Amino acid sequence: MPVHRSRHIGRRPRVAAHAWCDAAPWRDAPALPIATGGATGGATGDAPATALRDVRLVVVAPHPDDELLACGGLIASVLAAGGSVRVVAVTDGEASHGPARPAARRRLAHRRDRERRAGLRALGAARGAVRRLGLPDGAVARHERTLARRLGALLTDRDLVVVTARFDGHPDHEACARAAARAARRRGARLLQAPVWMWHWSRPDDRTLPWHALRHLELPAPLAARKRRALRHHRSQHERGATRRGPVLDAAIRARIRWLREFFFVDAP
Repeated sequence: MPVHRSRHIGRRPRVAAHAWCDAAPWRDAPALPIATGGATGGATGDAPATALRDVRLVVVAPHPDDELLACGGLIASVLAAGGSVRVVAVTDGEASHGPARPAARRRLAHRRDRERRAGLRALGAARGAVRRLGLPDGAVARHERTLARRLGALLTDRDLVVVTARFDGHPDHEACARAAARAARRRGARLLQAPVWMWHWSRPDDRTLPWHALRHLELPAPLAARKRRALRHHRSQHERGATRRGPVLDAAIRARIRWLREFFFVDAP
């Protein structure tokens, strides 16, 4: 499967959120082998099902709010089942509002870190759930080896790791995916890649994407509602940025956050 170069993510998605719900990749994706009780057989035959209560979920989030957009429902599910969650906050998202003076970027970084922690608390996460790395927003690829090394020091072979997809279209997302894949392989951890921006630039008939590896997690309505409430804490991303562009969390993203499914690529290239 070809490796995608990072894409410019335009203002409007190529396919509306509701159209994905009727498309074959979305509709026909098998269930992720996750069990709410003891670990028995996987529903898809991929692997034995993972019991949520036995999980330490490690989420590698390039920017604040990516942990919610990628797997907020899975985070809430693991916590509700008695498992544990650690969020590796790779950057503080200080570049989300465009060019700004250093002092303004620092203020935005602190604000977004507070929003991230408030959102995670809304999902039920403990106060110490966040591991903040402070890499530069927009330049994670320059520090990819350092990130892989720091992740490798954190992971164990019992972890379930979720990271943004390697073909997600944002350079920070893709760099995090490569680093997490390297660290997970070294430590023997299980890795899932979650599409965030892919839904924005891609199409259901895009044959370059590994749809055969797509799996879904069904979200109970109460946990899906908790995820939506958590995202409201990211108020900075609902505001217009320093440029003329609209909010980062635009109408298309807000429509996708209402889905009752989350999606992950297993063994994605």
